[in-house]
Amino acid sequence: MTTPGPEHRLGRGHHHGARPELDGLEQVEVAVAFVDLAGYSVLTEMCGDHEAAELALRLAEHARRALHPQARLVKTIGDAVMLTADTTDAMLATITALAGHAADEDGFLALRAGIHHGTALRRDGDLYGHAVNIAARITALAGAGHAVLTDPLLPAATRAGVPTTALGPRNLRNISTPIELHSITFTDTRHPHDPICGARIDPATAPAHRHTDTGRWWFCSADCARRFDRATAPATTTAAATTYVTSPAGSALTSRAGGR
Repeated sequence: MTTPGPEHRLGRGHHHGARPELDGLEQVEVAVAFVDLAGYSVLTEMCGDHEAAELALRLAEHARRALHPQARLVKTIGDAVMLTADTTDAMLATITALAGHAADEDGFLALRAGIHHGTALRRDGDLYGHAVNIAARITALAGAGHAVLTDPLLPAATRAGVPTTALGPRNLRNISTPIELHSITFTDTRHPHDPICGARIDPATAPAHRHTDTGRWWFCSADCARRFDRATAPATTTAAATTYVTSPAGSALTSRAGGR
């Protein structure tokens, strides 16, 4: 990260004279990332506010543990964390370490992230500006278990031996020009997902499980198991029908009514 000289310290508006509230803003080159919990809204509805709040707090704890010496946790925002790093290498190391910590934890949700490097304004540890906006926008494009990156992150991914997949140019909301994007896949989790709320479950300690013609399923609670039973129960109609239930983890459960 560059240390700005006096010419980069912003405290004066172009058209309005002195702006005391802008004193202390520094222009810096920085890597910015947002990481959140995929399927968090579904889990909140299924499992309640307390369970959801606990997961958000645990994400922040994992982020602190994963920080590279040149990276910092800027703040938590609901079920997301905002991270910054002096270099793209430090940011990528932090993100992959965070994903590894989350993958090892029973009952956790899959992560998704957006990472960008560019110019931002910094004051009191927080960041503002175009680079921050891009990182936030591309996070929404990431699927569960993936991070979306911009071009400046590619050399760091190559040095770390992390494979990337080109996504091509994308138009982002309130960003005037298309941005070239790429994705990486996080470390696979050791445990299956609850097909209802998306939480990862250790089969050895799962409160409930089901064995159906579509596979074996484990659940974080008896309530999720009951929801699964209702979603996959044969319909009472005599007409053949197919019902698809899409889980936050991305799997599709299929139940067939009629002709069984």
